Amino acid sequence: MNRLHPVGVMSRYVVLGALLGMPVGMLWVWWAPRVLVSSVANADFVEAYPQGFAVTDLTLGALLLASGIVVGAVAARRLVRTGFVGGWVHVVGAMIGSAVTAAVARVLGWWLAGREVVAQADGTYALPMRVGAEGVLLLGVFSALLVIVLVVAFAREPVNHGSVPSEHS
Repeated sequence: MNRLHPVGVMSRYVVLGALLGMPVGMLWVWWAPRVLVSSVANADFVEAYPQGFAVTDLTLGALLLASGIVVGAVAARRLVRTGFVGGWVHVVGAMIGSAVTAAVARVLGWWLAGREVVAQADGTYALPMRVGAEGVLLLGVFSALLVIVLVVAFAREPVNHGSVPSEHS
């Protein structure tokens, strides 16, 4: 079987993370509510002050959790298929890929909806989208690691196709 170099394996997870980051960023902009203020100068919040920022962060967090499950499932599948040979490469690659997903989603969200105040039809203003709680960006990494740990913990012994069982089995 032709094995990839560890850098090649990790680069595949980086590409997967970047590809997942684009829809995550766009869905974040589409689904997350904007924080509304009645006046830009005084920043009189229409709803309770931290509530709007928290919902925006949690929307991104939920999307990153889902993308982390996808990255973790890919890594766990590869670990089981390779018989856990070079497992550290897939675990580190999944962590890096999930971090890349968060970075791409954050930058794309900032680029699409985080640069300017937007005037609404009802006289309020929508503040730019931003990540208030930086820890939300790690939720994808944690969910990927959780999927990997659970799959590996309950995986059966790798099957060696083509090998003859020993007499001591």
